[in-house]
Amino acid sequence: MRSLALTALCFASVLQAQTPPPPPSSAPFRAKQIPHEAGFRVFIVPDMEGMGSAVDIHEVIAGNEGERYKNLTSPDYWDRFRLLLTREVNATIRGARLAGARSFVVNEGHGGNLFANVLPWELDSSAILVRGFPKPLVMVTGIDSSFGTLMFTGAHANAGSPGVLAHNFAFDSFTVNGKVLNEVGINTLIAGELGVSVSLVSGDDVLIEETKKMVPNGFVAIVTKRAVGRSAAITYSPAKVRRMLQAGAAEAVRRERRGDFKPFTMERPYKVEFKLRKSFPDSIVQGVAALTEFKLEKTGERNFRLTTDSAKEMGWLLDAIEETVLR
Repeated sequence: MRSLALTALCFASVLQAQTPPPPPSSAPFRAKQIPHEAGFRVFIVPDMEGMGSAVDIHEVIAGNEGERYKNLTSPDYWDRFRLLLTREVNATIRGARLAGARSFVVNEGHGGNLFANVLPWELDSSAILVRGFPKPLVMVTGIDSSFGTLMFTGAHANAGSPGVLAHNFAFDSFTVNGKVLNEVGINTLIAGELGVSVSLVSGDDVLIEETKKMVPNGFVAIVTKRAVGRSAAITYSPAKVRRMLQAGAAEAVRRERRGDFKPFTMERPYKVEFKLRKSFPDSIVQGVAALTEFKLEKTGERNFRLTTDSAKEMGWLLDAIEETVLR
C-alpha cells in the first residue's frame, strides 16, 4: 500500500509539473479600448524616479509592491511626492491644451503602489486615467492609432546607467535586434508600431542623453535634474519643473502637428533578448521560464530570447513578468 501511495503521489507530481501555468490575469482584457474623444489626442505616461526633486527610493515606493519592498516607503511618498507627480502631469496637460490638444489619457507608468500613484482627485478633470495592476501593456495600456502623440514624464535612465534610481522593468539588460532599449525606448517601439510617435520626454540628464541615442526620431527633452549619484541630483524647484513641462508640452504638440516627429520602428521580426535582475531569487527566474504563452527560449542562467512580429506581444510579456515579480 505504501508503494502504491508513493507511486500515485509521484504521478500526481508529474501531472502538476506538466500542467502549464495560467495566462496572465490581464490577458482577457487585452482588447479593451479607451473611450474615443474628439480632437488631437495625447497619451501621457508618468513615472516617478525621473520627476523633479525625487532622488531616493523611499520617495517613490508605497511598500505594498511585494515582500522586498515592504520597508522602502516613507511619509514623503504618501504626503508629498504623489502630489508633485500629479501636478507635473497637470502641467503637461495644460501645455498640450494651449497648443490645441483636446483629449488626454494618463496611464500610470510607475510600479509604486502597484501602478496607482497619481492622485485622481487632483488630476485635471479632462483626463482619462488608466491605473492599477496588472494591466495588459503596463505603461502604454490602451494606446491605439487614434492618438496624435505620446509623452513620458518623470522617466528614469536604463539599468546600469549612472542615472538617479536607474533601472529597466525586471531586467539587467534588454535589447531588440541587438539595440539596447530603456523603458521609454521599449514603449516608444510599441507605440511606433501603431503609428504613434513620441514628442516629449522628461527626466534626469542621463535618461535624456541615452534616449536620444535609442530613439533617433527626435522629441522635446526636459531635463528635470542632473544626476550626481544613484540617489543624488542637482535639481530644480518643483514649480520650475512644472513651468518647463508646460512650455515643453506646448512645443511638443505644435511640432507633432507640424510633422516634425516620426514613429519609432524597427525591422521585424523583433529579436528580443533580456537578462533578469541578478538580485531576483531563483523562483522568479523559474516563474518567467514557465510563461509558456510566449515561447521563450532560455539562453543562460537568467537570460531569455523572444522572437515575435508583434511589439504588443513584447508588452504583454512585460506585463506577465511584472506579475511574476510583484505577486
